[in-house]
Amino acid sequence: MDAPTVDVATRERAPLLIMGSPRSGTTFLSHMVNRFFDIHVSRDNGTLLRFHRVLASYEPLSNDANLRRLIDSLYQDHFFKSRLRERGLTLTEGELAGRVSTRSYGGVIEAVFSAIAETHGKSCWGYKRASFARFEGRHLNDLFPTARFVHIIRDARDVVLSMRNTPKVLLERSWHFAAEDWVSHVRTGQSIGAQLGPERYMEVRYETFMANPAAVLADILAFSGPDAYAAERVARMRTELAGLVRSNNTEKWRKLMSPGALRLVERVAGPLLLDLGYPVVNRDAAGAPVSTMELAWLQADRTARNLFTRNIPMMLRYRFEVLKAHGRARFARGGS
Repeated sequence: MDAPTVDVATRERAPLLIMGSPRSGTTFLSHMVNRFFDIHVSRDNGTLLRFHRVLASYEPLSNDANLRRLIDSLYQDHFFKSRLRERGLTLTEGELAGRVSTRSYGGVIEAVFSAIAETHGKSCWGYKRASFARFEGRHLNDLFPTARFVHIIRDARDVVLSMRNTPKVLLERSWHFAAEDWVSHVRTGQSIGAQLGPERYMEVRYETFMANPAAVLADILAFSGPDAYAAERVARMRTELAGLVRSNNTEKWRKLMSPGALRLVERVAGPLLLDLGYPVVNRDAAGAPVSTMELAWLQADRTARNLFTRNIPMMLRYRFEVLKAHGRARFARGGS
């Protein structure tokens, strides 16, 4: 679906969450929302969702001491500092604790992002995270009970090509597994959308966004809730977007992907590409099984590419922070 089908006139403002496969335009869309909307979309590397996995060590958050322990652990996290505190979260730990109105992890997240939004002069907050599409819908509802979700979908072949060529990020590099990653994100995101319904879920095609950015952003603005300055915002979009969007940033795979690589990607992603209405070159390969021997070779290729093309220091730092977070959680559980 490219636009909401519900009566937006009766909406109330709600947090806006942006999800999609990596390299699908989630970051660019977030920048455009931040530029034109009365919403500030924050981005992290999954820190807040990562802490959700160890939440049991801090519960119940109705207990003041438990809430303080959780916030203390968040403030000690390297990525929480670099992605959130250094990007607008100016509150002390005590001030953040006082801002948590609903004693739940969702209440903590809202306190963090609403404070950052206020720092940026915005009245509503948002959150961009590709891995929302890997999160179970019931957990999303627990954490973001009123939020609306925009799921941006891009042609798998351009996504995989971008994954392959983007340096210094922790992404899949092999044609086969990058295509699997895309399929997983898109299908899970659509499953979440089916649970949420059109009132809270909207799909946007990257290609449509590039071709007609003002119209797509106007649809998202309407979907996000009432805005007294909507007409002025849309007029500004139409004036400024032409210089911000690379309209030729689609179907790059037609020139840059070899026939062999295209066949590998379409074997994995072809069925879903067809479901989504994209043209597929190798229809005979779409959905074809992979032999055990070939899968072993693909796994070896994947390992080699991860070793030699990923940002190893970043990956090690991330793993180290995960281990430290688990250690703090165990200590918190022992001290409660």
